[in-house]
Amino acid sequence: MSDSELVVTRPVWRRFLPRFRARAVAHARAGGFSAVVPEAGRIEMILPTEASGRITELGLWALFAIEQQRWRKLTAGVEAGLATALVGRDFEEVVLDMCDRDAVHEGPTRTLLFDCLACGACCTEANVELEKADLDRFRDAGRPELTGSAYVRRKGGKVVLRFLENGRCQHLGGDNACAVYAFRPDNCRAFPVGSECCLAAREQSLGWVDG
Repeated sequence: MSDSELVVTRPVWRRFLPRFRARAVAHARAGGFSAVVPEAGRIEMILPTEASGRITELGLWALFAIEQQRWRKLTAGVEAGLATALVGRDFEEVVLDMCDRDAVHEGPTRTLLFDCLACGACCTEANVELEKADLDRFRDAGRPELTGSAYVRRKGGKVVLRFLENGRCQHLGGDNACAVYAFRPDNCRAFPVGSECCLAAREQSLGWVDG
């Protein structure tokens, strides 16, 4: 396996009617993502947690994908310890689409081999915000020009990477290798392979999610 390849076990989305909540809880307990979908009212997400009680990283990024930052821990009965959050009205179709996407997969999780150099989707049409530490890292690497207007711009009061007209990051080579990988921005470092944001980028740029 090359340095660009990673084995990732990602949660599989399932939708459940409220009367099958016990199944939704069991699915999340086994590592999957559950969407409890009532005939009326808000969709509820039930997500797995780590041994520490914190929501998993991929669970947290699933919330980010629907612009949801609030979640709480369930405390009663067989649900105790799992995480839950309500889906905003504007993102209900997104969650249902993810459930439909995963309907072809069996089990609560799916283990896959991701090769980032065969993809590069997350480096296209992205919004990479830069902090002072990122700009300092460019300078410390001997590349002060990367802090200039040819490579960064202001957007909504933030400093962000400037992308090419075709949507690709300027630092992404034809082989999908990052030219500044050793001192890449923190937001690029934090982006998790196999997250909903990763899968959405793959689907938008390549037309496929996980094969």
